[in-house]
Amino acid sequence: MGLLDVSNLQVEYESPRGMFKAVDGVSFSIERGEMFGLAGESGCGKSTTAYGISRLLRPPARLAGGSIVFDGKPLTSLTEAEFRPYRWSRISVVLQSAMNNLNPVMRIGNQLTDVILAHGAGVSVRDALRRAEELLALVEMPKEKLASYPHELSGGMRQRVVIAMSLALLPELIIMDEPTTALDVVTQKGIVSRIVELKKELGFSVLFITHDLPLMLEICDRIGIMYAGKMVEVGSAEQLLGGARHPYTQGLLRSFPSLSGPKVRIEGIPGSPPNLVEPPAGCRFQSRCPHATDVCSSLEPSAINDDRGMVACHLYGSGEGNHEAIAASQSR
Repeated sequence: MGLLDVSNLQVEYESPRGMFKAVDGVSFSIERGEMFGLAGESGCGKSTTAYGISRLLRPPARLAGGSIVFDGKPLTSLTEAEFRPYRWSRISVVLQSAMNNLNPVMRIGNQLTDVILAHGAGVSVRDALRRAEELLALVEMPKEKLASYPHELSGGMRQRVVIAMSLALLPELIIMDEPTTALDVVTQKGIVSRIVELKKELGFSVLFITHDLPLMLEICDRIGIMYAGKMVEVGSAEQLLGGARHPYTQGLLRSFPSLSGPKVRIEGIPGSPPNLVEPPAGCRFQSRCPHATDVCSSLEPSAINDDRGMVACHLYGSGEGNHEAIAASQSR
């Protein structure tokens, strides 16, 4: 059993068009000290999965089923009061857009000490201030910035503050949802490099969510690929880069340029994701898949787990071995 085990997670949203499942039967695990990536197009359910794990869902969203087990303890049945000891001290979150997650009328120092005093039992104000200075040092910011307001900092500095806040109580798992969104590539590289260094230094696990698949392939140990609320493939960075099996994963990998080797034409994935209010029968990727067969439109593919990870695709089902060779050739 890993540090975090998510099984058949289901999250529903109520909309004017009807109820739909933004996350539908998602399962994965994260080991201690592992950086697990979650990738996929916008609207595939990545952030909703993160919100479900961290108990941040708000109406019209609700947890509709499945289990979340953290360090052997089921979390889905806990009340808000029972979950409170886990928040920040064991599981913390870095959300998108740091400016929206910092109070614009409070100094950085006050926001950091608030987290420490609210969730750290028996901590004095003096100790909280000392800890706030240490946290800024961890993310390579001078302690003088404790007196600054968020608008006085650059985008990269604000993001570093949010990361420092997530580290305040040395949690075992940090959920990072697009932690470098809207930052320039130089600032992004600095922040990502520091995240990797801190993970090695402090030993926490990371659920890293981003649209940047090349970045994820570089820093993550394993990666889960989501499509239309479903997990379609899970594998190590080496497995996905060297031989992704699901046609959707292959399409994502063909959508960005290689930094080495011969020039090749970048190909997108034609079509668009299905309407989740009325999802199609069978495989949800069928209308965009170059290998779709009749069975894809009538039967939902089951997840297959083997030494190459997990894949949910009829190409790899019983009696479909010849299709695997076809799919593999398409990824080259």
